[in-house]
This record gives sequence, C-alpha cells and structure tokens, in this order.
Amino acid sequence: MLGGLALVLHGLLHDHSTLSLAGVALSMIALTGIILAVVHRWITDTNTERTILAASQREAQRQQTVYIAGQAALENERTRLHRDLAAEHAALNERLKAERASLTAEFEERRAALISETMEATVLMIRDGKFAPEPQTDGNLIHFPEQHPGRAPVRTREHGVVGP
Repeated sequence: MLGGLALVLHGLLHDHSTLSLAGVALSMIALTGIILAVVHRWITDTNTERTILAASQREAQRQQTVYIAGQAALENERTRLHRDLAAEHAALNERLKAERASLTAEFEERRAALISETMEATVLMIRDGKFAPEPQTDGNLIHFPEQHPGRAPVRTREHGVVGP
C-alpha cells in the first residue's frame, strides 16, 4: 500500500500520469486485500459463538442435572407415599377387623339379652294364661248354593254376554 502511495506521489511530482495511475491501482489492490483479509477474519472468527455455545451447553447440562435430580426426588416421594399408603391400609384393615369383632360380640350380647327377655316374657304370659290354647275347630266348610235355600242362583256374565 505504501508503495502505491509512493508511486502516486512520484508520478504527481514528475508529471507522469501512468505512474500515478499505477500507484492508484496498486493502492486499490492493497486496500482490497486488506478489506478481504478483515472480512475473512470477521466471518471466520467463531470465538464469540464458541463461547456462547459452551455457555449454552453448560446451562443445558445444569438443567438436565436438575431435571434428573427432580425425577429422582419425585420417584423417591412416590415410593414413600406408596409405602405409607400400604401401611395405612394395613392399619385400617386391622382396625376394621377389631371393630367388626367388637360389633359382632356386642350384637351377640344384645341378641342373647333379647332372647332371654323374650323367653321370660313368654313364660310369664303362659303362667298368667295369656297364651291359652284356642279351642279346636273342625275346619272351614265350603257351602254350596243349593244348601242355602234363601238365595237365588246368579248367572255370571262372561265376555259381554247378557243373560235372561
């Protein structure tokens, strides 16, 4: 680049336009090369992106670790809850069995007391004569119409037929 500027100055001082033009061309080529080198470095420089990528990967790894720890804690809690529910279910079954046995015993006691009271009342009623045997009847006889002289025979009306 400095060579192009030197040619431009030399051509201007000695009034050589070709040298000035060659110096300008040489300066433009040098500037173009410098610009291309800067653009190439700017495009291919991935240090910032690599830093951002590394930070993103670390954050993703941290989140994955937190997620796995949360899953493990959730599984432990679920296991504990199942264990607690099983223990509570067993305790409730035992309590239910004890209450059922207690209620059965209470029912049997009440039943025995009622049977005893009923038997005593029955014995007292028999002794007082309230349960006297009824006189025996020979049975119920069905009387036919000809045996009752006061009644006239009645004709039934079936299926809408009218009789005399």
